[in-house]
Amino acid sequence: MRIKQIFEKDYPDNKKVVVEYTSGYYYKLESKKKPKSEGWIFEWKKTPFKEKFRKKWEGNLFELYKTKAEYYILENTNNKEIGLLAFEQLSHSNRTRIWDIMIQPEYQRNGYGTLLMKFLETKARKLKSRALVLECQNTNHKAINFYLKNGFNLIGFDLEAYTQEQGGGIEVRLEMGKNLSSI
Repeated sequence: MRIKQIFEKDYPDNKKVVVEYTSGYYYKLESKKKPKSEGWIFEWKKTPFKEKFRKKWEGNLFELYKTKAEYYILENTNNKEIGLLAFEQLSHSNRTRIWDIMIQPEYQRNGYGTLLMKFLETKARKLKSRALVLECQNTNHKAINFYLKNGFNLIGFDLEAYTQEQGGGIEVRLEMGKNLSSI
């Protein structure tokens, strides 16, 4: 196994990325307004889908909004790509944003995602980053479990990030984070 940095200039037609997952569960938000406008109570409940949820998205790895991102691929000894990682140090908040962390489906659940996460955490600590942050969908139950297993917690959510057509109208953007300064 080796983790190798890659560069946009080496991919004149960009690098295509396919994100695809199925899920039997999602996290449903239940919120209640406290009396007398004193705040809100939020609860995320693990809820089964009536039918398996499937999501597929295709795009480019190198995107303009990833202004200062670093890109890496994880290869096996035969130079076959197993996974990829894209992240960026956010100087305004001294955090490291994970843009992409993916493992090819046939290699998932073998520790490769954790290997990339440990690699990233080492890089982030060298940059003196105070936290790792990422976006995940409430419908991606397996990814949420992976992030929780790797020390992440829910740090926020955005109910308006996706249109009603995306995710059957139930998809919510979750922000997850891992504090590095106290570990």
